[in-house]
This record gives sequence, C-alpha cells and structure tokens, in this order.
Amino acid sequence: MYFCVNFIFNMESENNTYKLKYKYAADYGFILGGYLAVIYFLQYLFRTSAIMNVLTTIGIVCIPLVCFYLTKMYRDKALHGYIRYIQSWSFGIWLFFFAGLIMSVVYFIHFQFLEPDFIANTFNQSLIMLEGMNYPKESLDLLADNGIPSAIQMVVSYLFAYIVGGAMLFLIISPFVTKKDPDDNFNIFKGTGTYEPYKENKDKEDNNDVEEKKDSENANDKPESQS
Repeated sequence: MYFCVNFIFNMESENNTYKLKYKYAADYGFILGGYLAVIYFLQYLFRTSAIMNVLTTIGIVCIPLVCFYLTKMYRDKALHGYIRYIQSWSFGIWLFFFAGLIMSVVYFIHFQFLEPDFIANTFNQSLIMLEGMNYPKESLDLLADNGIPSAIQMVVSYLFAYIVGGAMLFLIISPFVTKKDPDDNFNIFKGTGTYEPYKENKDKEDNNDVEEKKDSENANDKPESQS
C-alpha cells in the first residue's frame, strides 16, 4: 500500500505544496511505522526480558524526538526551512496516518496469525478486571453480548487511535518546529503581518494615472511642434 501511494504522488508535480506534504508524510510515515513496528516486535518476542523491556520503553519515550526530527526534515527539504504551526500539525496527522497503515498490517499479522487467541484472551481479562472493579452488571452483560471484536475491527480502532494520538502529540511538537518566513507578511494563523488585499489594485491605478498624465502631456506637445 505504501509503495502504491508513493508511486501516485511521484507522478504529480512536486511544486504543489499539498502534494509535497502527502509525499513526505508517506515517506516519513514509512520510517516512523518501521520504527514502531520494530519496538512492537521486540516487545512481542522478548516479553520476559527485563533489559529488552527497558530498551523498548526508551524507544517509546523517544517517539516524540523521532517525530520532531522527521518534521524538521520535511520543513527544511520541502518548505525551504520555514513552516507554520498549522502546517506542522497537519503534517503530523498525515505522518501518523501513514505510520498507522504500516502498524495496521503488523497488528493484523499478530492477531490473525501469530497469536489468534490474543484478542479473545484480552477481552475476557478485561471483563474480569471490570467485574473486580464493581462495574455495573448490565454494562458487563452488554459488552459480553456484543461479542469478541474481530481482527479487522481491532486494526481499524488502532488506526483511529494513531490518528488521534498523532494530532494530540503534534499540538506539543509543532511549536518547536515552527519557523516563520521573514518574507511572509501575511500569516492568517498567527495573526501577524499585514493584510492588504487592495494593494495590487492600488498600484495598477497609480500606474494608469501616470500613463494618462503622460498621454495628456504628449497631446499638448503636438500642437506646439506643428506650429
């Protein structure tokens, strides 16, 4: 799926800022998704290793730093070193969307093939935990009646969680990546700069006045030269 998206975006013009954002989000989302996938598989393969648990925890803590670095690369390569807050935040959402697509494949492989009973066991343990917390019996019965979610349902819920989590995370990361272009006088999102929608029209009117004045002077000079 990643390669299909990347191929489509490569066919489009790279001069379009929005298409560049999607292209870089797909490229860097593949990197972030691979980073998250490595952490996930390490946790799955070395569950009982205390050292590996520490390393994977450090890897999780470093996720904001990875996101900061990827967004900074996008800013410098695609936007000539300048980016607005809203641009960074929007890029972060797409970054986690594409990373979530990579992780969706990982989750599906885990739930469907590596550990088919994982969802059922987790569901039953959750019901037992809620029952121990004196959760209302009617609500527990309703959850039980809904049944165990399928692997696809879990994957979709995880993808949604990635998008929401990325949006929340980049509310914090974006201010550290934001760098205003000094030549960008109009920035609707920051409220700085001047908004002059009639400036171009005013210049045209001034030019027309100058041309009319020159025409009138030339018209006055012609009778004198003929006499």
